[in-house]
Amino acid sequence: MTLRYDPTQRGIISLKSIGNDVVKNRRKPYPTSRDVETNVRNVVKRTMAKYKPERISIALSSGVDSNVILSLIRDEFPELEINCVTVSFDESTEAHAAKKIAENNSSNFHNVIVENPLRELPYLISLVKEPKWNIYQYYFIEKSAHFSNVLFTGDGGDELFGGYIFRYEKFLASYSVNLTWQDRTRHYLECHERDWVPDQDEIFGVKLHFDWDSIYSLLRPYFDNDLDALDQVFMADYHGKLMYDFVPTNKKFFDHFNLIGIAPLLDKSIIESSFKMPPSLKYDHVAKKGKIPLRKIIANHDIDRVSDAKIGFGMDLKALWIRVAKEMVTSNLDKARIFEDKLIKKEFYNRSLKRIDDTLDVRYISKLLHLLSLEIWYKMFVTFEISSKSSL
Repeated sequence: MTLRYDPTQRGIISLKSIGNDVVKNRRKPYPTSRDVETNVRNVVKRTMAKYKPERISIALSSGVDSNVILSLIRDEFPELEINCVTVSFDESTEAHAAKKIAENNSSNFHNVIVENPLRELPYLISLVKEPKWNIYQYYFIEKSAHFSNVLFTGDGGDELFGGYIFRYEKFLASYSVNLTWQDRTRHYLECHERDWVPDQDEIFGVKLHFDWDSIYSLLRPYFDNDLDALDQVFMADYHGKLMYDFVPTNKKFFDHFNLIGIAPLLDKSIIESSFKMPPSLKYDHVAKKGKIPLRKIIANHDIDRVSDAKIGFGMDLKALWIRVAKEMVTSNLDKARIFEDKLIKKEFYNRSLKRIDDTLDVRYISKLLHLLSLEIWYKMFVTFEISSKSSL
């Protein structure tokens, strides 16, 4: 409810060498975009040699990461049948841009339009077994399984190569070498606009003993050091939602559909290369551009079809709230078990509803959607009042 992931779980990818020591012991010459490209190509070739698929699927948006993966796969395998799959929640311009990218790489394109991503929430929660609502990658993974048992993704590009540009400037503006690690951690969390709300500590009921210090302590290794400010952010990003939310959630869906999920950018060779690069080689502070090594790969292949307005597989939370979410939240939470059993304070819920009515603050919309997922998870796995076949 505070980090949107559980860092006490064991991550899917565990590299003991990836840490402060790698960053501190950087030596020139630094890895280059050519090195990254070579490693991606090697991952692709090893995958194709191992599984010998007649066709593959790629999770495609209009952004840098998946574009790099698609372009290099097509370059290595000109005759391979590729099915590009995206998911959207309306007739978005990004889907149109992704379709162009697929067509320009001689690939099939499939856009899965999800009108109401909350309708099947009980079923999706039954698969991941965690109280999450933003697990709509299920839809492109499910669609991909129709075409191939091998699915490539661009996972890791943002965390490893500096894609969260909206966060960096805000963190740098509040950063000082004189700050305590607790202050740095607090500033870092405040840069995750959709993950927290100002009255976060007022969410939990008497049965849950919330303490901000326990949250800060989980992130201490990434901020209690003398690394560059952005190195601290990159370390926290990599060891955060990527390792303990996105990757393990995807794996649960891959396993459910018997899919082989391949994220070339999360290959050990590329992860190590990314941490050996100083932040200035990944993020251009002046131009406000991230993922410089991946952009250079695209430039080297004369590709100019990447959108900087990419929202990935995200959605307009304000529109979702007005269209369906408010009714679904209130009908399920007005008399929720999580309030009755004193896990969550209903006063927080009531205040949040009013705040959303007044301002449509997306942070509170996101938080109430998480409360909705918690209610479903609690009734499914704790009180056994509902099943995966329940509908909202």
